[in-house]
Amino acid sequence: MDFSLTAEQREIQESVLTLCNSKLNKTADRDDEHGVFPADKWKRCCEFGLAGLPVPEEYGGLGLDMLTTALAIRSLSYGCRDEGLVFSLCAHLLTCAVPIWRFGSEEQKRKYLPGLCSGNLIGANGMSEADAGSDAAAIVTSAKKEAEGYLINGAKIFVTNAPVADLLLIYARHEGGMKMLDISAFLVERRNPGCKIGQVFKKMGLCTSPIGEVILDHCRLPAASLLGRERMGMSIFNHSMLWERIIMAAYHVGAMEQQYELTARYASVRRQFGKKLSGFDRVSDRLINMKMRLESARLMLYKVCWSYDNNQADLSQAAMLKLSASESKVKNSLDAVQIFGAYGYMKESRVEKQLRDSIAATIYSGTSEIQRKIIAEQIGSE
Repeated sequence: MDFSLTAEQREIQESVLTLCNSKLNKTADRDDEHGVFPADKWKRCCEFGLAGLPVPEEYGGLGLDMLTTALAIRSLSYGCRDEGLVFSLCAHLLTCAVPIWRFGSEEQKRKYLPGLCSGNLIGANGMSEADAGSDAAAIVTSAKKEAEGYLINGAKIFVTNAPVADLLLIYARHEGGMKMLDISAFLVERRNPGCKIGQVFKKMGLCTSPIGEVILDHCRLPAASLLGRERMGMSIFNHSMLWERIIMAAYHVGAMEQQYELTARYASVRRQFGKKLSGFDRVSDRLINMKMRLESARLMLYKVCWSYDNNQADLSQAAMLKLSASESKVKNSLDAVQIFGAYGYMKESRVEKQLRDSIAATIYSGTSEIQRKIIAEQIGSE
């Protein structure tokens, strides 16, 4: 495998870093403190093209491959101190725009993708329900076929971007049959009178990324709202999760790079007992572990992206990447706080926020337990 980057990839990374330093970091701490969705920074990212990185140019995107998309997101999370913004952007792209690009009709692509890529439309994805989290096939939101379309009833929970979304990709169940094979995906515009935003949740971290409940009460949809074919929902969802697990890992790698550099600098200037923190074996051990986790996650990211771009990636590869990168992100954050000591526990410390932002990494896009289940099933079939 050739690890050298193309001129285009290097240029994209440098341009994203310039964007971060000039436009995205000035109000990061304040926005996090108040839980404010940064609409101005969202606009800046979308103007750059980050909301449509892999989407073909004919629909308003940049037409990038998986690896280049991952490199762009990695640079964004490395340079941007607002992880909530990065998370919302990834959710918008990977769980709404990508499924429409990959499974939508030509009419759906031309209707929605230009707005999603420009950021004029904000996308969200509704699968989880109060009694259906990891067991996605247990959803009870219903889809009843009518003469001119579908009638949707139910409620979705923990929907990232829901409070600000214009377009939601909603998964619902038809009556009868096997539960795994009974789910369809529907495009629901927020202005639909049967679609309402319920409770808006407050979170430990990623506070600038809004999350809420979506209530579908006699929500009538035209037949053209069906994404793909009827009962194709789980295939669409799994493909969306493949993209999400890979690109979210790129976000984790970039955040770990930023964090490692910050922590290593601190350990090299902070002195105790007459010498630098980095001169103590227990501190240097933590830095070594942080560096090794980072390097391992980065190498696995590049390998899985290469596999996808060469039609060789599968769900188990993405699961291993997601599991490794997300758990490494949490462990590195804990090590960073420990190295910073009491200061690392203070709100004014960047590593305090990084720890809060990292905790959900092992939960969203499928918990660590679900990733291990996917990997175990693959091993069992070999």
